[in-house]
Amino acid sequence: MQVADGIERVSENIVNFYLVEESGRVMVVDAGMAGNWDLLIGGLARIGRTLADIEAVVLTHAHSDHVGIAERIRAEAPAEARIHEADLAYLLAGKRPPGGMSAGLSRRLVSTLWYGLRKGGVRMPPVALARSFADGDVLDLPGSPRIVYAPGHTPGACAIHLPTRGALMTGDVLGTLDVVTGRTGPSISPFYSDRAQAIASLARLDSLDAAIVLPGHGEPYAGTPGQAAAEARAKAGAA
Repeated sequence: MQVADGIERVSENIVNFYLVEESGRVMVVDAGMAGNWDLLIGGLARIGRTLADIEAVVLTHAHSDHVGIAERIRAEAPAEARIHEADLAYLLAGKRPPGGMSAGLSRRLVSTLWYGLRKGGVRMPPVALARSFADGDVLDLPGSPRIVYAPGHTPGACAIHLPTRGALMTGDVLGTLDVVTGRTGPSISPFYSDRAQAIASLARLDSLDAAIVLPGHGEPYAGTPGQAAAEARAKAGAA
């Protein structure tokens, strides 16, 4: 599904990743779960591209539901893997960053965990080789993505800003589906390394110029990052 100019959303309604295309070159933002390979191939086919067109897989953070097929993309495209320096060691080791969650067991969480079990999303697959990026870096990749460091969900959590496309990809810095409760609308993730920091990091989105927010979980948000962040802050304050 095309969600913005040259941006294809790849999803099975649990976790999203995105294909950004420019002049036949493709950047993959996040990499789903280990069992999502066919989703990637299908998404590439929809935009008339193949695995060989992928230049890089850019990861918003090191969690198993966002890096699942990153190593396979890196090896088979082949393509480089990129992640923030604070999450790099976790990615290379196949180790989940430290953190907890804000809610207990629920029917929605059971459904999410069952999907993860079926799609290989429980184990954190290591990536053999990856490069780091830092806050403010503009990568020489399709869409000229700018890195917005917004820790709290993980130590290296980031959003990916595409000013020329009017889009912001938030990974799990901000989502529109709570995978624990099933509630929709902008919110921070129920999983985090530091909840207070995750809330504070929303301020980093306030002034970004974009007309659509593309989260790691949930539907696209038609509005500015600042509007989405304000809704997420209000929800976090009421929690």
